[in-house]
Amino acid sequence: MFSTVYVSSATRRLSVAELAEILRVSRADNQRDEITGMLLYKDGNIMQVLEGAEEKVSALIEKLLA
Repeated sequence: MFSTVYVSSATRRLSVAELAEILRVSRADNQRDEITGMLLYKDGNIMQVLEGAEEKVSALIEKLLA
C-alpha cells in the first residue's frame, strides 16, 4: 500500500454544497480505484491523505495537480 499527504489552498472558499459535491464524486471515484483516505478543509485550506495502489494514487495526484 502506498500513501501520501498533501496540502493546498483553494483559490476561493468553497461552499458547503461545493464540498458535498466534491465528497460525492470523490467517494465514487475512490471506491472504484480502491483508494482510501481523509480530506480536511478549513478556511480555504485543504489537507488530504490518500492510500492505495501506487499507480492509482499517483494518477489521482496528477489529476489533482491539473
